Amino acid sequence: MPHRTGCPVLAESGVEVGVVTGVQGISWQEITIHGRAAHAGTTPTRLRADAGLAAARITVRLRSMVDSGAYGELRATVGHVTVHPDLTNIVPARAELTVDLRNSDDARMARAERDLAAYPRTLEDDSPGLTVAIRRMARTAYVPFDECVQKVIAQAADDHGLEHIALLSGAGHDAQEIAALCPTAMVFVRGEYDGISHNPREYSTPEACAHGVDVLATALLRLATQGSS
Repeated sequence: MPHRTGCPVLAESGVEVGVVTGVQGISWQEITIHGRAAHAGTTPTRLRADAGLAAARITVRLRSMVDSGAYGELRATVGHVTVHPDLTNIVPARAELTVDLRNSDDARMARAERDLAAYPRTLEDDSPGLTVAIRRMARTAYVPFDECVQKVIAQAADDHGLEHIALLSGAGHDAQEIAALCPTAMVFVRGEYDGISHNPREYSTPEACAHGVDVLATALLRLATQGSS
């Protein structure tokens, strides 16, 4: 079925249809930092093992990795952070955060994972008493979609006079699992409100949905009668 993009690209470009080229690789990491609880007013900065500060430094480090361009089209998100004991006047004794890495280049993704794993040593050297542990929660490789099926989808969009562009999916989809079984691709349709999805504001116009159904039906008919050659 057609799928909303979940990103603003189609809306920004004014294009009706996205021909999906593949799904980015995903790496989820959980980082736990142990420091020392201390009083905010009486403990000199130089004597602190501040787990909250270490979590912030990891977040900034990830952004600098992205901005460097050394890891290709890397995307990095710290989506969850907690500190303990979570009190205004206490230096955090422990912090936990999650990291979401995404990349369409598996080699560059692996490099980003290695460099992230090496960074805690710097934090520990800078702040004696601090320890950092990283645990991989999940990992999926980049999944390219079938080029012939992509061409059929693009031809179907042309048949209906719909402008289309090639798009990489930044989110995971069932189609990436199906791709291991048979030639696979996807159709993206334009979403309103910057293409937001998994949100109460998620919305595509009836016209956008109809465009997706038209392209999908035409592509399926062509694949069923002519194949993907």
